[in-house]
Amino acid sequence: MTAPTTAPHPGGRPTAERNGVTVAVDGTDAGLRAARWAADEAAARGGSLTLVHAAPYAAGSAGSLRAHASRILARAYTVAHRHAPDVPAHTVLLDQDPLAALVETSRQTARLGGLLVLGLAGTGHAGDALVGSLALELVSRAHGPVVVVPRTGDPGGPVVAAVGDPVADLGVLTQAHHAAARRGVLLEVVHAAHNASEGADARDALERVLRTLALAEPGVVSSVEVVRERPYEAVVAHSGSAGLLVVGPGRKHRHLLGSITRTAIRLAGCPVLVAVPGAESFDEAR
Repeated sequence: MTAPTTAPHPGGRPTAERNGVTVAVDGTDAGLRAARWAADEAAARGGSLTLVHAAPYAAGSAGSLRAHASRILARAYTVAHRHAPDVPAHTVLLDQDPLAALVETSRQTARLGGLLVLGLAGTGHAGDALVGSLALELVSRAHGPVVVVPRTGDPGGPVVAAVGDPVADLGVLTQAHHAAARRGVLLEVVHAAHNASEGADARDALERVLRTLALAEPGVVSSVEVVRERPYEAVVAHSGSAGLLVVGPGRKHRHLLGSITRTAIRLAGCPVLVAVPGAESFDEAR
């Protein structure tokens, strides 16, 4: 792993690299948990790790505040390095509004086939990046896939894809299939049906999609479970033993996440990948 660097914006290292993982850190335990998960994900992808801290004070004239921002990055780098020492990593310090900076970072990661990762919430300095509910707002405005790490989950657990309409949620299935292939774990597809007839049709459609995905990326063992629970109950219940939960943004309007997605982010027992469509398809990005 290369030595840590902190580069103020503009200039310095980019906040995303091809097929790499970028993680936003804010000095909290949630941010450090996200950094460890992101380091594992970068290792699984064979890519690099970029640790980003964004705050308006980060590169200002106040020395103590800039030192505070630099310490946040240095600690996150140390945690990631100890957790995954073979992953190339660097740090980036952005003197920008956190939401605006990370929305733009999500655009870069999507364009380069990478991933943006963040912790759910923080309780650190009042100006730090992910305090309060900023994580949910960021996901709602993201331009590509984002992983929120509320809890670490079971690293060897299955990838669980929560799917409503098999056609509309093709991106969810595709990203979940890729994630299961990288990890070498089972892919469990969960669909909440209104009735037995709708459930049978959904199962057939989902199994057809999975067979098609397996042709392009063989080796993934998958299953389809149709349940009669409320969708949000099924999503939370299946996340308890999972390594990763994959959901769609579930929104009908820009900047509005669906209720199931919001519930999954807040209550899931594992990291949640929100499969926001990016500038390139996930297939092309790989």
